[in-house]
Amino acid sequence: MDTEMHRWLTWNLPGIEGRLATLREDLVRETPALPPGESGKFGRWVREIETVLAKAAMITGTVQPEVEADLGYSLGDREQFVIAMFRPSTRNLFDEIAEDARSGDWCTLIDADLRDLAHLHEAAGALAWIGDAALKIGLLPAIWDPDLAKAGVLTQNRKAYDRNSNLALLCDRWNLYEHRIHFDTEIPRSTRTINHAKGTLVESVFGILFLREGLKGVASATELLRPPPPRRR
Repeated sequence: MDTEMHRWLTWNLPGIEGRLATLREDLVRETPALPPGESGKFGRWVREIETVLAKAAMITGTVQPEVEADLGYSLGDREQFVIAMFRPSTRNLFDEIAEDARSGDWCTLIDADLRDLAHLHEAAGALAWIGDAALKIGLLPAIWDPDLAKAGVLTQNRKAYDRNSNLALLCDRWNLYEHRIHFDTEIPRSTRTINHAKGTLVESVFGILFLREGLKGVASATELLRPPPPRRR
């Protein structure tokens, strides 16, 4: 395996905040000329875009710096961290806008720009599986035991680190779940479902760390995932 592969694995970042700001301006400019039904729809889109922009500002200004301080590494371009926080429910917003924009001439963004925005959650998913894969190797120094007779417990020890319930503890420490970018309906969810979502967010951060620093960076940061000692009965 190429141990320096992370140096050539790079994204072509789309300039999310700039595109969102342009889209908001287009919608605001067009809204006064629309009939009531259409203006209400455009107004909802404006509010949702403003929500995304406000969350992006909080993520870049507060969340990422705190995560970087905890990790001991810079995670580079802040747009990539914002992308990691996009959830699948954001796609509907940009799909709806793209469909309307194709039938009119009000949007100054091209269709490809809107498609990029609609697929940001997929980039976040890619970061998560990169982080998941990197953790499986990066954890080795933390769980390795030279005793050959204990080789069978390596998988068990790894799971103690990277199971969702443990990843969720780090997610809470970093306040990632509260700052995810989404439009999901707020309904009661099981602890298992919430922990899965939290685990995915943490894996996305480790995906960024791998792309930035490689396995060495991931391995050094796994100390943050050290499971709490088992409770005494």
